[in-house]
Amino acid sequence: MTMKLATKLTVVIAVLTATMLAGCGKERMRKPEPPPASTASTQSSSASEVLAELTEEPARGVLLQLARELGREMAKEMKKELGSVVLPVPGAPNPTSPPVVAATNTAPTTTAPSTPPPTGGSPVKLASVEEVKAFYDADKEFFAMGSISELPEDLQWQDGSEVPVFASPNAKRGGTYHDYTPDFPRTLRFVGPDANGAFRRYILDHNALTLVMPNPNGDGYYPGLATHWAFGKDGKTVYFKLDPDARYSDGKPVRVTDFWFHFYFMRSKHIKAPWYNDYFDTEKFLSCKIYDSQTLSVTYYKAKPDVISKVGGLRPVPEHYYEELDENFIQDYQFEFEPTTGAYEVRPENVKKGESITLTRVPSWWADKKKYYRNRFNPDAIKVTVIRDLTKAFELFKKGEIDLHGLSLAEFWYDKLPDSAPEVKNGYIHKITFYNNIPRPSWAVRINSAKQLLNNPDIRHGLHHAMNFELVIRQFFRGDYERMRSVCDGYGPRSHPTLRAREFSVEKAQQAFAKAGFSRRGADGILVNSQGKRLSFTFTTAYKRLEEVMTILKEEAKKAGVELNLEIMEMTAAWKKVDEKNHELALAALNTSVELYPRFWEPYHSDNAYKEPKEQRYDADGNLRSGLTPKPTTNNSTMCADREIDELIERFRKSEDLDEITKLSHQLAQKLHDHGGYIPGWVRPWYRVGYWRWIQWPKTYNVMKSREPAEYHVHWIDVDAKAKTLAAMEEDNAFQALIKVYDQFKAK
Repeated sequence: MTMKLATKLTVVIAVLTATMLAGCGKERMRKPEPPPASTASTQSSSASEVLAELTEEPARGVLLQLARELGREMAKEMKKELGSVVLPVPGAPNPTSPPVVAATNTAPTTTAPSTPPPTGGSPVKLASVEEVKAFYDADKEFFAMGSISELPEDLQWQDGSEVPVFASPNAKRGGTYHDYTPDFPRTLRFVGPDANGAFRRYILDHNALTLVMPNPNGDGYYPGLATHWAFGKDGKTVYFKLDPDARYSDGKPVRVTDFWFHFYFMRSKHIKAPWYNDYFDTEKFLSCKIYDSQTLSVTYYKAKPDVISKVGGLRPVPEHYYEELDENFIQDYQFEFEPTTGAYEVRPENVKKGESITLTRVPSWWADKKKYYRNRFNPDAIKVTVIRDLTKAFELFKKGEIDLHGLSLAEFWYDKLPDSAPEVKNGYIHKITFYNNIPRPSWAVRINSAKQLLNNPDIRHGLHHAMNFELVIRQFFRGDYERMRSVCDGYGPRSHPTLRAREFSVEKAQQAFAKAGFSRRGADGILVNSQGKRLSFTFTTAYKRLEEVMTILKEEAKKAGVELNLEIMEMTAAWKKVDEKNHELALAALNTSVELYPRFWEPYHSDNAYKEPKEQRYDADGNLRSGLTPKPTTNNSTMCADREIDELIERFRKSEDLDEITKLSHQLAQKLHDHGGYIPGWVRPWYRVGYWRWIQWPKTYNVMKSREPAEYHVHWIDVDAKAKTLAAMEEDNAFQALIKVYDQFKAK
């Protein structure tokens, strides 16, 4: 019997007993006060709900009503428990399965095949509630049920064993890693409104496992939730064997049907996440077929060169936890932590609202002894404290209350923690520069091209020439950084080979502004048009540490006749403003995935700018119509909506040929440069950090694709070294200083 059924039966029986003891007179029962929302369960009926129903009937009918309620609940739950749909026994014929279609395309290039994967899968029970089962039944071509006998006989199974282990055998388990965040997260949900904040990396991006995991030091993949995988001849289908040991943090096993539930979940309008709704729709993912309890295949819509990254990056969604979704999903799960396959979980008692969240290591984590997870995820706990004042955060770091702090900003590296600082000279804090090799975070000014004046390309082009990022790099970054070139740097041949950001030029800025009617300066030096409208914009950022950058850009823009009114907000509030498309100009960065080619649909297609259907966005001449409704909660923060760009993006998404993808990528980079909604900022080919000497690392420090020190969890805490360090500080003793550059992955 499930916990949910037990809870419902307990409630019904309890009320039934109370009614019987109270007697069955003619008076109505008193309706109790509802429980506080914070304590009400989202997955079971409460006693107050049952009693509330009783107030609508005379007491003499209570017993009959309760009996009916009990019968309904038992029938519903027992149907799930005992009436499950069973897939065919592996190897047995399945007359209801669609025929296997012979494919002629060439499969993606693969590594040497491994030994065949282990067998032992069993029939699959589909223990879904009626709503979810109906969702599956409505598209049996996608949610296909098959048998092992239907697997292609010539599959070349891989297990990723050629990928070198990248963790250190010297790693130690234990201790608490202390980090900080400038703002308390608004939700613990993985998807939906406010879920895309900085805290998500702790609980999802750097924690949860997917089917396969990308090699962080080069090409290839290693096992995640799948032990083996193989490519179909169509180049679109990948087959997976699940690890039978895989478990969620609540101890429940990962079921093959949780990948079906993933698509039910991601396609649901209840999650209020248009990006996920689109990305996981039936146009891009054509089939998720189950063969037995350990075997499934996923078919992508095209034989893309990186198809494994598309389908192998799927994570299961625990059906036993959600069962089904409804319109209350956002509120019900606002601060509920979804059971994870990763090493760390968030328990309710470790959430201190407005103060801190502590992640603790999952007891007996299922992957702890696996080849690629040994000696990783080493701290017993990760405590993330809210420290809104960044100056205070840095001071706490220098006192040892925060274990690690970024030093990539010049003021931190050269001024706030110079090599001559006592903490560095005495060897308490180590300073390192690490050259990684990845697409860079997209630091840029994003112009909301839907706003008044900013919908004019001449204004946008003028703003490009009015932003003096060359001075920012020389003055603020001490010449250590480089100017970003385009919207898609860092993708090798897919990046435009000759395109460069527009240079700072007062003359060129004024020429562009004049085309838009701004040719006369007011008394304060700001340009005005013939109606007296000033060339003035709100310039928003979430990064207090970049206030000097904002000030430099503001003062330099004045030279070109532009007024920038600075708005420095808290992280969550700023992202919410941009997410809802209420900004004018925003200085921000998005992390970019380490992928074969850039993404264009999410940040630049009109699907993610406006709610209206595409055919209603443009007139007969291809011009954007007025009065359209902005679409919130998408990554199109420039509100780019251009019919030619849309068409190129759609061709780019459909293409299966890498040469064509490269050509289209160059064309899109040029078109977006011409559109002008994105002003490239800066990039740095490395990151710099300071960390206390009790935080230990592998000999080469980190992996090539790491974007931040803790991303791949290869560090550990030496508890003994911490005790010795704190004692040495008390006694004014010193260790050998460490200031080091790791450049083994530096681009040549």
